[in-house]
Amino acid sequence: MSDLALDLDAYTARIGYQGPLAHSLDTLVGLHRAQAFGIPFENLDIHLNRPIGLDPASLVQKLVHEQRGGYCYELNGLFRLVLQQLGFRVTCLVGRNLLAGYPLRPRAHQVLLVEVDGEPWLADLGFGTNGLIEPIPLAAGPEHQQCFDRYRLQAAPQHNFQLQLHMQGEWQSLYTFTLDEAQPSDFRMMNFYYSQSPDSPFRKQRIATLAAPEFRVSLVDSELKIRRPDGTVSTATLADAGAYEGALAGYFGISLPAALPT
Repeated sequence: MSDLALDLDAYTARIGYQGPLAHSLDTLVGLHRAQAFGIPFENLDIHLNRPIGLDPASLVQKLVHEQRGGYCYELNGLFRLVLQQLGFRVTCLVGRNLLAGYPLRPRAHQVLLVEVDGEPWLADLGFGTNGLIEPIPLAAGPEHQQCFDRYRLQAAPQHNFQLQLHMQGEWQSLYTFTLDEAQPSDFRMMNFYYSQSPDSPFRKQRIATLAAPEFRVSLVDSELKIRRPDGTVSTATLADAGAYEGALAGYFGISLPAALPT
């Protein structure tokens, strides 16, 4: 990847990060946390019938310069580029969404395995409103408190791990994944299906989500939800396109290049 495609100064300004850029755990955690708070998960280009490009120049142009968000292939794709430029060893893995229930979705969720001082860490900025804020060690059992959510990895039959989130008093599995390395061609195929197929869940709903230290906000079609540390969820239905555009700008920092079709 060329320096022209990834300007680290522009990326760190985009996510509001002012910490170290050395090859260290502090850098990995700090960048992950800042991107989680700074770049939203969103699938709105699919509803604008704009192509989803996964090449480095497209990722940087959209997520950094246009100040948009993206879904897992874009968010984790950009983070991978940043980490590799900083000298981290990064392996792309594929998970299967379990939170969506049955029938199970295809194995198509991109996650990252990042090595720091010889130890593997799970990084994932692309699971929307329930996703990680910070990377966690690749080890089953220990619990990890992140802001007001708690995560853990569990060993999974026929797979290697399940990522779980403590929700409503119990542990719920978000997704399962193996340690088999995936290739860019795998994600191009998955991206084509999820952005183009009429069966794709991302073509059926308009989604935007973003984490913050004190809340998590999501906008699914016209329903705006804010989840807070005490477990309360406030919900509002947006009345019209103007209210929708206002919520996109106010909560997610998104200004679309065109009006969404009605």
